[in-house]
Amino acid sequence: MSPAAALRTALAIEALKLRHSVVARIATMLLVVLVPLASVGAVALARSPRAAGPTAAKLVAYATGDLATTHLMVCAQVLSVAALAAGGFFVAWSFGRELESGTAGALFGLAVPRGMIALAKCLVTLAWIGACVVVTVAVTLAASAVVTTSSGEPFDGAWAGVGTALAAGLLGGGLALPFAWVATVTHSQLGTVGGLVGVVALTQIVVLLGGGSWFPYAAPSLWTGMGGSDAAAAIGLPNLLLTAAVAPLAVAAVVQTWRRLTDV
Repeated sequence: MSPAAALRTALAIEALKLRHSVVARIATMLLVVLVPLASVGAVALARSPRAAGPTAAKLVAYATGDLATTHLMVCAQVLSVAALAAGGFFVAWSFGRELESGTAGALFGLAVPRGMIALAKCLVTLAWIGACVVVTVAVTLAASAVVTTSSGEPFDGAWAGVGTALAAGLLGGGLALPFAWVATVTHSQLGTVGGLVGVVALTQIVVLLGGGSWFPYAAPSLWTGMGGSDAAAAIGLPNLLLTAAVAPLAVAAVVQTWRRLTDV
């Protein structure tokens, strides 16, 4: 079997698994529904006269400015974290489940190299999370249009934030790929999720210590303004390129590790 044919076969198998994955369905719904609701809802709450005390203080950044632009800004901030979480849970299922249960050996009986199977899993994951990000931003844009026009404000500002929201979501989703390697070496879905939680906690510590701009797991959120305008201004193209490089490096590591898998 040629490499192209092997990859097509592996992609077809992984795409079929994706369509039947309960984890993917739940994660998709959470992204497509909850992120737009949070984006519009947080801004509405920030500008409500009922917002007071700690709530108003936390949402003060959303209380002023162009309404549509703010909706997309919140969407970018939430997506930078939500895409990572959704992608992390999915790779824990996609890679960890078969290795944990011992059913991965059946895949290795196919005339498809092990590394090609891992590559197909990574590509399907990236395609799925990318599609989720695009749909989520589109739904947020539509919801913002309804809210903004009904309030009598212009809707022009939203388009400026679409690119930021898409980039933040895609960067966050790409950061989930290293956990495919974690799932491979641990053979555990729970261990992979534990690694994801640990990295999220580590990110908070790194940001508090002032190193967030060069830490890939912090850069997307800081870039969208989650840490304030000063932190956002510190994120430049080199920081974002470093973050973007995580996904291809992780794919290469996963493929190489699967090529050497023997204990399945």
